[in-house]
Amino acid sequence: MSLLLCLAAFFVCLFAGRRSLVAGLTALISVGYTYGIVRANLPETYSHFIFDAGVLGFYSTQLVRASTAVQEYRIRRLKPWLEFVIAWPLLLFLVPNQDILIRLVGLRGNIFLLPMMIIGARLEGDEKYKLAVRLAILNLAAFAFASAEFATSVERFFPRNEVTRLIYISKDVLGHTAYRIPSTFAGSHAYAGTMVVCLPFLLGALQLRKKQDWHKPLLIAGLIASLLGVFMAATRLHFVAAAMVVAVAAFSIRSRFGHLLVGLMIIAGIAWVVSSEQRLQRFAELQEPGVVTERVAGSVNIGFFDLAATYPFGNGLGGGGTSIPYFLTSRIENPVGIENEYARIMLEQGLIGLGLWIAFMAWLLTRQGEGIADRWFLGRRLAWVTCAACFATGLLGTGLFTSIPQTCLLFLNVGWLAALPTKTAQETFLAARPPDDYLARNLLDSR
Repeated sequence: MSLLLCLAAFFVCLFAGRRSLVAGLTALISVGYTYGIVRANLPETYSHFIFDAGVLGFYSTQLVRASTAVQEYRIRRLKPWLEFVIAWPLLLFLVPNQDILIRLVGLRGNIFLLPMMIIGARLEGDEKYKLAVRLAILNLAAFAFASAEFATSVERFFPRNEVTRLIYISKDVLGHTAYRIPSTFAGSHAYAGTMVVCLPFLLGALQLRKKQDWHKPLLIAGLIASLLGVFMAATRLHFVAAAMVVAVAAFSIRSRFGHLLVGLMIIAGIAWVVSSEQRLQRFAELQEPGVVTERVAGSVNIGFFDLAATYPFGNGLGGGGTSIPYFLTSRIENPVGIENEYARIMLEQGLIGLGLWIAFMAWLLTRQGEGIADRWFLGRRLAWVTCAACFATGLLGTGLFTSIPQTCLLFLNVGWLAALPTKTAQETFLAARPPDDYLARNLLDSR
C-alpha cells in the first residue's frame, strides 16, 4: 500500500506540474500536508518516501522546463550560491565515514529540497496570489483536523507506534496533562512551522487591491486558521516567529481604515479565544526566565565548540541526525547530536559547510527588493522576517531543512528574497538585446 501511495504521489505531482507551476506546487504541498497522518497510520518502510516521490514528480516537470530570459536573469544571482551548497554535500557523500544508507539519507536531508529556492525565485506576482488562495484552503482543512484532535483526542488520528513517538512524548501542555496538536502533520512543530511560513503569502495577498470578492473572506479565514494553529500546536519558538510576522505586518499596513479595523478585529478575536482556553497558552511560559535560560542552554552551549574541535570535517552525512528513520538508526557510526540546526550542519558538512550556509544566509538577508513600488512589497517584507526568524530559531532546534512541508514553503520564501526584482531583470534583459529584437519588442509592448 505504501509503495502504491508513493507512485500515486509521483504521478499526481507530475501531471499537476505539467499543467502549471502553481498546480504542481499545490499538489506537492497537499501531499506534504497529509504525509504525517498517512505515515503514522501506515507505518511501513515505503511510507517514509511518499513526499519524496511527490517531490521527484514535481521536479521532473519544473526543473527541466526552460525558463524565460527574464526568469533566468531573476535567478542568476541565486544560482552560484545554490551550486556551492549542493556541491559540497555531494563531495562529502564520497567520503565513506558512514554507512551508505545513512549517507544517502543525509544527502537527501542536505540537498533534496534546495531547488525549491529556484521555484520560489521564478514565482510571478499572479502565481503567488493563486498559491496564497490555495494555501488558505489547505490551512482551513488542517485546522479542521486540529480542532477535531483538540476536541476529542490525538489518539483517534495518530496510533501509538515508533513513527509517532515524538508526538506522544510531547505531553507538556496544561501541566503535562495534554498533548501538542499535530493536525495532519508529522508533529506539532511541523504544523506550527508550516502555518508560520504561509503568512507572507496570505498577508501579502490580502494587501492586493485587485482580487476576487470571495477570495478576501477565504484569505482572512485561512489567516485566522493559521494563527490559531500555531497556538494549538503549542510550540513556543513558532509562536515567537508568528508574533514577529504579525507585528511587522501591523506596522507596515498603509491602506484604508477598513483594512486596519478588520486586522484589529482579527487580533482581538484570536486573543479572546486564546485567553479563554488554557491549553492554548503554553507560550506564556516564555515569561519565566528559568524556562528560556534552560531552553537556550540546552542548544547553544559549549558542547557546540567541543563538537567542532572533535569533528572539524564533520561526522559524515547523516552523522548529525538528519531525519534518520528509526529502522536505520543502528547503522550510524559514532552517533552524536545536539538540538541545534547549525550544529547539525557542522556535524554533517564540517566547518566548511557551516561557513557556506552562514555566508549564504547573511547574503540573502541583505538583498534589496523593488521597494514600495512592488505590489507584493508587504509580502516580501514579511518573507524577510519569516526567513530571519526561522534562521534564528535554528539555534534552538533541528529540522529546518527537513520539515515536511514547512521546508518547501520556507525555501519558496528564500527564493522570493533572493530573486532579482522583476523590473531590474527586465531592464537588464532589454539592455542585453538589440533594440529591434523580437523578444525585446514583445516585452516592451507587454509593459
